[in-house]
Amino acid sequence: MPKIVDRAERRREIAGALLRIVAREGVEAVSVRSVAAEAGVSGGAVQKYFSTKEDLFRFALDMTSEFLEQRWKTLDQSGNLLDLLLRLLVEAMPLDEQRRAEVIVINAFTARAAVLPSWAEFIRTGYDELAEITAQYLSKAQSAGDVRDDLAAGDLADAVLALTDGFANRMLTSADPAALLPSLEASVRTLLAPRVQSSGCGRR
Repeated sequence: MPKIVDRAERRREIAGALLRIVAREGVEAVSVRSVAAEAGVSGGAVQKYFSTKEDLFRFALDMTSEFLEQRWKTLDQSGNLLDLLLRLLVEAMPLDEQRRAEVIVINAFTARAAVLPSWAEFIRTGYDELAEITAQYLSKAQSAGDVRDDLAAGDLADAVLALTDGFANRMLTSADPAALLPSLEASVRTLLAPRVQSSGCGRR
């Protein structure tokens, strides 16, 4: 009997091969031939499951979100909501081959989005969804008293995402990405920590 191939699983295997190539050699090394060789399939098989290289990149980008969500589910949930947020943010940093590939793929999409309207819409939609999720989390943290409440949750979400994007890109070129984690934590805490209310007993 012919072997039954799970289409969804094969697509994931091919996209995973793309991520590994990107992590090792960069986006420029991605081609139908290189992805096929990495995945152990023929070039025709790659084209069977992905009609264009852009389709493959988009699927791989979606996979990076899935990987991040899976890692989040295994995190230690102890501590206050600011502590948990920091653990969530660290999981998005390029601290190993897998996460490095994820950040590089996201950056590659962002670069193309600057000149291709269809890609810009795709990236913008994903960013807006992430910003909304982050804002909802921060609103909950504000209600719990774990995060400053003198700024709107949406504004804080934009600041957090911009800050972490900057650290992720800095880590890509750092000889020791993990050495930047204390600075990331300090920056996020400085941005989000609850503000001490003035007692009103100033000098007369």
